[in-house]
Amino acid sequence: MSDSDLTVDYEFLADCERKLGQLKKTFEDIENRRDDMDKHWGSSEMAEVMRKFVDNWDDYRTRLVESLESVGKLVAGTKKAFVELDEQLAKQGEKKQKK
Repeated sequence: MSDSDLTVDYEFLADCERKLGQLKKTFEDIENRRDDMDKHWGSSEMAEVMRKFVDNWDDYRTRLVESLESVGKLVAGTKKAFVELDEQLAKQGEKKQKK
């Protein structure tokens, strides 16, 4: 067999998929603690600024979770496609060797 120009590291893809899932879960599990923190912020002006920050962060966190999920699906799809292609090529190689 000749050397291939393409090498796929299935362990790396699986590790990426797992880590993206962990990150997604971590960001999903972050709870809004704004109300618990009000007493620590001091003045009402500071509390209002921090409330706006937390609200803004919640919006971005939602988008981040959605992006992590999308990238995770892309990685999973890439891994699956390469595994299937690898299996097909192996079968073709076996058929050629039998002839």
